[in-house]
Amino acid sequence: MALSSASKTLSDFLQTQKTQYLEAVEEGKGGDWVIVTGNEAGDLDSLSSAIGFAWYLSAIEQTLAVPLVHTPRSDLRLRAENLYALELAGVETVDPLLCVDDVPSTASPFPSTKFALVDHNKLHARFRDHNPDARVVSIIDHHADEGLYKDTAKPRIITVRTGSASSLVAHYLEERCPDKIPPELATLLLCTILIDTNGLKVGGKAEEADRAATAFLIPRSLLAAEGSDLNITELHNDTKIQELSSALANKKGSVSHLNTRELLQRDYKEYTMVPSWEKDKSILAGLASVPVGLKPWIARDIAFWSSIEKWMADRKIAVLGILTSFRDEEKVNKHGKPKHKREQLFVVRKGEIEDLAKKLFKGLEENKELKLKRKDFKVRFGVKKAERFSSDVDSRVWNQKNVDATRKVTAPVVRAIIEGDKSKASL
Repeated sequence: MALSSASKTLSDFLQTQKTQYLEAVEEGKGGDWVIVTGNEAGDLDSLSSAIGFAWYLSAIEQTLAVPLVHTPRSDLRLRAENLYALELAGVETVDPLLCVDDVPSTASPFPSTKFALVDHNKLHARFRDHNPDARVVSIIDHHADEGLYKDTAKPRIITVRTGSASSLVAHYLEERCPDKIPPELATLLLCTILIDTNGLKVGGKAEEADRAATAFLIPRSLLAAEGSDLNITELHNDTKIQELSSALANKKGSVSHLNTRELLQRDYKEYTMVPSWEKDKSILAGLASVPVGLKPWIARDIAFWSSIEKWMADRKIAVLGILTSFRDEEKVNKHGKPKHKREQLFVVRKGEIEDLAKKLFKGLEENKELKLKRKDFKVRFGVKKAERFSSDVDSRVWNQKNVDATRKVTAPVVRAIIEGDKSKASL
């Protein structure tokens, strides 16, 4: 279904593709479809880039393609910024989205074999397991290249020099169908780039590719349709851009109603790693990005410590890294605004791999890019020893001085420390 007329909205497109795909699965024809999916964290970038590339494949290439949200339907509510961006793009409910648990649980292996990856470049085990014919046919991503699918992925676009994968999708559309992109899709991609780059903040995560993509999307978005007077030359200073960026950031930070387990779950990625000193064993490591500081989080949830340990036990993960990003209302920057801060809390289960915590903590503290400064739980958070983690785990907490280093930076560092790539671990 192509969005070729005003009557066919982005919501219509999503609903139609979802319905037709599920019907195809029932008929045993799921293999005819390309599944376009982002990473398991399910952030706005994964959602938008999947929708954008699936629209392109369907509307322009006339390929059977559907965007798949790698998030259970019940967890969509954990990301208010996603729901807000969808609403701005005319998708007022989540009903039209195809979520991973919408695919019948009896469909094992996964009922499709062709996958287009956006915002990541390694096919998740959920789609690979017992599915020997699974192949990756396209990749558009901005994470570290894992070197896979070079013979099958066309296009295979992987570059870390962009703050948002949605910028890469926007450039792909610009090169192939600049006059056909629907205003709603342009709006969704625009929202994503702004939230990923903090409103194109100078000196932040925004790269030239993000600014160029924004300049392409603005006149094609619903902002332009509303008669917005946008200054393309200084996008980060434009009032409309600032207002939209602020609204998205506020939605992203609206997490006070979530408990500890929900905060861990809302933006979580999991990795399989093989320790260099125990090559006959593999472990699971998880990294959760959380938009709230540890001090207020600990203060409001008496189950903080036990919830984290239970989360690790339930998921059978040996290492959990909690990466916080927040504004400190008690300290201001040179512009008089609350200062942006980051923290890292790592928890390692004992008895999994010998010396795992020791090696990981040492490697993190020696890393020159993250710039971690160790903190004591009592000094930093006023937490007595009896109120902390049990003796079953080792833990350590740091302030992160490099506030521009996101999980995108931390994940390769952790992998390098555990798997033994000293050149990357010490960057």
